[in-house]
Amino acid sequence: MMDSTRLASYVASRICHDVSSPLTTMLQSMELMFDDSLGPAMKAEGEKQLRASLATLEAKLRFTRYAHGSQIISINDSLCSVHEAKDLFVKLFATNSRTELVWEVETQRITNAQMRLLMNMTLIMIDPAARGKCIVSAREDGDRLVLDVQANGQFSKLKAEVLDALAGKQPGGGWGGGAIQPFFTRCLAEEAGFTIEPRAVPQQAGLACIGPLSQA
Repeated sequence: MMDSTRLASYVASRICHDVSSPLTTMLQSMELMFDDSLGPAMKAEGEKQLRASLATLEAKLRFTRYAHGSQIISINDSLCSVHEAKDLFVKLFATNSRTELVWEVETQRITNAQMRLLMNMTLIMIDPAARGKCIVSAREDGDRLVLDVQANGQFSKLKAEVLDALAGKQPGGGWGGGAIQPFFTRCLAEEAGFTIEPRAVPQQAGLACIGPLSQA
């Protein structure tokens, strides 16, 4: 186990890493727009890049705020609005032209905490789904809820550090980089009473979580 202060530090560092790329692009775009030595075409390109970066930053921040827990989620674990959650997924994937979102959430009986779990599972699977599809699904199975995210990408594979973190083991390279996200997801799964299980076959990787279905 990791103490909460250390976990918060690693998660915060990961969030900063995720938003730094669009911020850097925004700064570069603004330099183009306000450089008087450049012509209209370059200024127009700078404006185009700025708008795209702003959309990316907004999508990432909105998704991350929900996935990592806003105040309303921490105090209210009622059934979530699946429609509103889907909008966060759609906008996140709209900023990434390399990967297609396939939405297969077939139940409305999913709580805010369970949706957070599905969102964090998705954050793990985006990289393996690069240049392919990320299939996000949730379904009822008796009194159980089955959450699943599958990556059908060009290089679909879960890295060793991800598998170690999902198993609760510290990766050889430490908790930096991409290791803290799967560990945080494991913590969320355990807190919600879910089991978590990765799977891998050629050209495909997946992550499943199974736990109690909300009785609300």
